[in-house]
Parts: sequence; C-alpha cells; structure tokens
Amino acid sequence: MGWDIEPARQRRSMRRAVTTDCQVVADTGFRLLGRWTLDVSTEGIRVASLGHTARGEVVYVSLRLPRTSLWIDAIGEVVRVARGRRTGEPGPALGIRFTSIEPVDRALLAASLRGLPPPLPARRVRVDYAAAVLAAAA
Repeated sequence: MGWDIEPARQRRSMRRAVTTDCQVVADTGFRLLGRWTLDVSTEGIRVASLGHTARGEVVYVSLRLPRTSLWIDAIGEVVRVARGRRTGEPGPALGIRFTSIEPVDRALLAASLRGLPPPLPARRVRVDYAAAVLAAAA
C-alpha cells in the first residue's frame, strides 16, 4: 500500500486551525460532503465529513474566507479520508487538495489566513530510537 500523504515539514504551505463555512460537493452525484472546515491552507482544506467518498474524488469547493464575508471557489481532489476513530480526531474528515483555484482567490485566502495559529498535533511525537542509540553510543 503506497502513501502519498506529505509529512508536515514537506508541505508547501502552513495549515491554519480555522473553522469557517464552506460547501464541498462531489462531482459524482453532486453529493454534499462538507459544510465547515477544520483547518485551511492555500493548498487545500480539511473538512468535517458529512458523507462517504473515496480518495481521488473530484470536488467543488466554495469557501468563506476566514474573518471575512467573502467567498471563493475552487476545484479539488480528496487526498485523505479519515474515519474519525483515532484518539484526538474530531470525527470523520476529508483532506482536500486544491487542483484549480484562481490566483487572486489564492492570494485573498493567504491574506485571510495570516496570523492564525496552526492546528495542534492530534498524535504524540514519535520517538526516534535510532537517533537515541547513536547519541548514547557517542
């Protein structure tokens, strides 16, 4: 099984912990998949999931920019489906990467995210045992 989820340090933009209104609609069947975000970046969003979908699904996103009354539109792809069973997860969620967004909308999104905090890690940091052994041997 291959994983294509990028670790946080390899992401192109910082995620911000912000809940804002949105509408995420599946291309197939025009099903409503989400109505509010859990976190947002200029590259995509994580939304609380209202319906079942699979990775790779094309979605249409309308997003209210945080701290404004402006809305932007984008096309995206579901890149993560979280069932909400892990400790610390708020419930089922979808990770969506924007595949098409107007440059002016991306700029407006970046400006609206400026100064907002990143999300808190849901899982504890993993111990690097190999580094600990090497440090002890030195």
